[in-house]
Amino acid sequence: MKIKIFIITALTACAMTGCNQQKIAHVENERKADSILPTDYGACVICNGEVDGINIDEAYAMHSVMKFPQALFVADCLKRQATSLDDSILVKKDELMQETWSPMLKMFDIEKKFSIAELLQLSLQQSDNNACDLLFERFGGPEQVENYMGKLGFANIRMRWTEREMRADHSHTNLCTPREICRLFEWFLAHKTHDEYLSFIWQTMVTCQTGTTRLPAAIPECAMCVHKTGTGFTNPDGTMYRNDAGIITLPDGRSIILAIFVPLSKEESDIAVIAKPFIDKVLEH
Repeated sequence: MKIKIFIITALTACAMTGCNQQKIAHVENERKADSILPTDYGACVICNGEVDGINIDEAYAMHSVMKFPQALFVADCLKRQATSLDDSILVKKDELMQETWSPMLKMFDIEKKFSIAELLQLSLQQSDNNACDLLFERFGGPEQVENYMGKLGFANIRMRWTEREMRADHSHTNLCTPREICRLFEWFLAHKTHDEYLSFIWQTMVTCQTGTTRLPAAIPECAMCVHKTGTGFTNPDGTMYRNDAGIITLPDGRSIILAIFVPLSKEESDIAVIAKPFIDKVLEH
C-alpha cells in the first residue's frame, strides 16, 4: 500500500507541476510592484551541505510546523516503549476543541477509538489541532518534545505550548529558526528508514494534504515534496503567519531542504514566490 501511495504521489506531482509553474510565473509578474521585503521573512535552504537564505538564525513562530518535531518525538516514544502504531486511544468528542481546525470532528458523534497511526496522519497530513493535542496527552507535552530535540542536537527549537493553549492566548508561540528546522529535516532525511516509525512518518508526509500552493507549487516537474505547513491567526489588517518547511527530492535524486516563515503574509502564494528563486539557484548548479 505504501509503495502505491508513493507512486501515485509522484505521478500527481508530474501531472500538476507544469500548471503550478505557470501559476507562479503569473503571480511573480502580478506582484513585482508589491514584493515582500527581504526583512519581512526568514528562509533557509540546505543542499549538499551548503546553506543559504535570509534571516536564517532569527526566531519565528512555527505554528503547525511544530507538528513535525512532535511526530519525531512520538516515533521515539513508540520505539522505546515497543508500542505499535495500531494501539488506540478512546476519544470523546465533547472533550475536544470545537472551534478549531480539526477534520476529525466530522468523523464521529460521541466517541471513537483512533489508532496512533491515524492521529499522526491527521496531525501531519491534515494539520488537525485536536489530533496534535491528543498526541501531547498520550506521549508527553511540548517541553518534553523540546527536550528530545535538544538530545538530538537541535537547541533552537522551542516547544512550550499545546494547540489549546495557543488558541486561548495568541501570544503563546512555539519557536524555531529557519536553519534549525532545516537541520531537523536533514536529520530526518538521513534517518527515515532506520525504523518502522520514522518510515511511517515519511510516507505520511509524502501525502501531506495541506499547503499545496506553498512549497509544492514551486517545485520542478516530477519532483516530490515532503513538508509541513503552519498558519497563524488572521491579523486585523488581513495578514497572517504562513510557513512551510520540508524536503524537495529532485528527479536527479538530489534533495533540497527548505524552510520559509512569513510573519505578515498577504497571499497564500507568498511561500511559493519566495521559494522559487532559491530552488532555481540550486537547479542552476
